[in-house]
Amino acid sequence: MTSAKAALPLDGLLVLDLTRMLPGAVLVRNLVDLGARVIKVEEPGTGDPMRGVPPLVDGIGVGFRVFFRGVESVALDLTTESGAGAIRAIARHADVLLESFRPGTLARWGLDPAALRARNASLVTLSLPAFASSGASAGAPAHDLNVIALSGLLASLPGHGADVPRLQVADVSSGLLATSSLLAALLARARTGRGLHVEQPLVTGSLPFLTWAYAEASLPASAASGGDLLSGDVPAYHVYGCADGKRIALGALEPKFFSALVAALGLSSLAGDGLSRGAGGAEAGATLAARFASRPAADWVALGAATGVPLTIVNDAAHALDDPRVAEAAGVERPSGGSASFRTHGPVLLRDIERPPLAAAPTLGNSTSKVLTEFGL
Repeated sequence: MTSAKAALPLDGLLVLDLTRMLPGAVLVRNLVDLGARVIKVEEPGTGDPMRGVPPLVDGIGVGFRVFFRGVESVALDLTTESGAGAIRAIARHADVLLESFRPGTLARWGLDPAALRARNASLVTLSLPAFASSGASAGAPAHDLNVIALSGLLASLPGHGADVPRLQVADVSSGLLATSSLLAALLARARTGRGLHVEQPLVTGSLPFLTWAYAEASLPASAASGGDLLSGDVPAYHVYGCADGKRIALGALEPKFFSALVAALGLSSLAGDGLSRGAGGAEAGATLAARFASRPAADWVALGAATGVPLTIVNDAAHALDDPRVAEAAGVERPSGGSASFRTHGPVLLRDIERPPLAAAPTLGNSTSKVLTEFGL
């Protein structure tokens, strides 16, 4: 682990954040964790809509409290010349500008990313539109549910599109992809001295999950048949009920794991059926289901540990951070909301770097006067 006094990778980097909602929030938290200074520009009176997304702690959404720790908030009305002028002035000194408005919106206020880079040649700008700004859907509004529906991801999830997932998969994934894109753009700037524009549409957040599904759908039926091993239809990759009502997840895609499991259970005759979707697989699955149902989940976790087989308890969110394997990786934090605190995860990038404690998420406009004064406004 590096020294607490060592510089973080993005120390000294000034980021101007004009984004709204989760994709930008994921990106911002990653940049703050890497040492960047982030000035978040919010609409006076209301601020980022994430402030109001429940559950609320002291009137502010926990998502906002988690993702915007260590950020400075400036309240500006970008539809006014004074607000837009302040952005232009700060952008002249910034390293990065992030935005998630519909294509063309910033240009109406004189804040087009290309125009800002014309005044500051080293500025890197990054846009987070719903769809590609040059495509047929440019400017169309969308949220996570819309893009996972369009991309085919929703139909690939349990329920086959009939159920609305509680997880914002594309939002989070596009924010993570945007982090990689931005770091690559900063590396290019370090080599050339010039900034560039990067675009990370929300819809791209679905794509890494669909590589196999797209390929299988486009292959002839003879080639695609049996290619989907991750649907829970094979006994080696399945969730089983236990005697105490809990569930256990078996992730034994490699034959060596499945063979070790069935040997430990005295069921070695099933070793060749772990990935079978035919009659043999159905029989093996039924046999395993009956065996798992005969004992509590803790016994199966212990068996997995003893045999080296990937067998894990199915936790809900209320208990996941109690599991040391999750807690150690998550770096559990307890952000304060004033009268209450709650558990959440810590940094997701470069976890092993020691960081100074992050300040609480800002109140709306808490740094407006300080920042405007700093930049001569």
